[in-house]
Amino acid sequence: MIGRRLRRSQVPILLLQGFLIGLASTTSVTLNTLFKAPPRYDGAGYATLAWGLVQGYGYHEWQHPDARPHSHFPPGYPLTLGLLFHLTGRSVLAAHIFSVALTVGASILTWLWLQTFSRRRTAFLLGLSLAANWTWGRTGGTIQSEPLFLFLSAAALCVAHWGRGRGFGIGIGLLLGACILTRHVGICLAAAVLLDLLLRRQVGTALATGLAISVVLLPWLGWLAASEGRTQAGLFDGGNFLSLLARQGIFYLRRIPDQIMGPVVEMATVFARGRTISILATVWAAAVSLVIIRGWIRTCKLDRSRLAGLVPATTFPLLLVWPFTEAGRFLIPLVPFLLVGLAEGLTVCTARLGLRAARKWAPGFVLLVSLPYSLYSIATARVQAQERTHAAFDSACAWIVVNGKQPGPVATHYAADLSWQTGRQALEVQALNHEDFLSDLARYGVAYVVLDEQPFVNALPDPAAQAVKTAINRFLLVWGPDQGVSIYQVRPGVGR
Repeated sequence: MIGRRLRRSQVPILLLQGFLIGLASTTSVTLNTLFKAPPRYDGAGYATLAWGLVQGYGYHEWQHPDARPHSHFPPGYPLTLGLLFHLTGRSVLAAHIFSVALTVGASILTWLWLQTFSRRRTAFLLGLSLAANWTWGRTGGTIQSEPLFLFLSAAALCVAHWGRGRGFGIGIGLLLGACILTRHVGICLAAAVLLDLLLRRQVGTALATGLAISVVLLPWLGWLAASEGRTQAGLFDGGNFLSLLARQGIFYLRRIPDQIMGPVVEMATVFARGRTISILATVWAAAVSLVIIRGWIRTCKLDRSRLAGLVPATTFPLLLVWPFTEAGRFLIPLVPFLLVGLAEGLTVCTARLGLRAARKWAPGFVLLVSLPYSLYSIATARVQAQERTHAAFDSACAWIVVNGKQPGPVATHYAADLSWQTGRQALEVQALNHEDFLSDLARYGVAYVVLDEQPFVNALPDPAAQAVKTAINRFLLVWGPDQGVSIYQVRPGVGR
């Protein structure tokens, strides 16, 4: 195993295993990536911030009429993407390739970390399960912060295991600080690593790690303190706390097995009709989740595997109180820990039934259940189908580029997406009533309104669309509707 003395005969085997995991990850991510696709949603927000840095706007929302300082996304990924754009220009192809490389690197580093506490065969099978995982494949090539976060997290886990002393502590802290600056949830990973170091009585390393993390985060914390914009801390919902816990708990209970086996439970509980199917799917999800949790408990009993259980133990409390779920996106960094938990949990549970050989077949079983949906997703071109759902919005953006002669910003629910595709300033529609919506149009001199009445499955009625229809005499329909997407030109006197 890595971290112990290797015999010379073991090196070729490890190199071959690493190559196969890298090849599997490259194949999975590449086949799930549309290299010409523009950034979407949060990815568009990152990309516009990155391009603004290249253009000299600083960490500001240049696409907003106020060009306000940005305080929602941490700056790690926009800064990294900005450096890439500085070298390649405004290239979505380069951004996608960069993401693929990061995800493949994260898969190999995670496999190396698995080697530190698992048998070589177990680590290899779990590494292949991760390389073929459908969520890592689906996200691995996107213009999002996940690929960078996955890579930095895996590197931090490796260094945290091998490192000893204050010098290594500083290196661990720099990596963990970079994780937090890429995604704020990295603070949970940092808490797990610090706790593990203390439990292993590496107090000096832990102190150096904590100091390095603080130094990395101080500029960002100062920026947030001086900012008047929307921060992520301000999104916490303090009301009806028990109801929030119940909703989030049920959601994540249902999504845990889906991260490994495919969105089966999601289909049964969100899309399928019938209460019986939903109940049965939830019971199944609870059973699988309990097996995984039992596996995490087992990993916490040994120093070398403790982080495999501590990271989810520090992350899930935050997810349960965070008022958003992002359709399970927050579970993507936890996939390696879910795989370990399932393998260890199966070993424990089946051993109690008298099946002593479970440690040998459990990792293979994890790989076996990981493959079907991953292969199905690639064979049926699920990514291409998902991209086609954006066709109407992309067509609306193309119309604005060619025909949008009226000067002024555009109001839409996807301000960063529209700005990236059109180059125009855009205003995110946030108004919840008719009067506020019209007030925003007048304040910023909005020229067009792009409405998408059904952006997500089971979406609530769009208040902006309702406002436009209520005051339809103040707007002129100039494009659409196409799949729920419409463009309205603001008549003189409304947006001026």
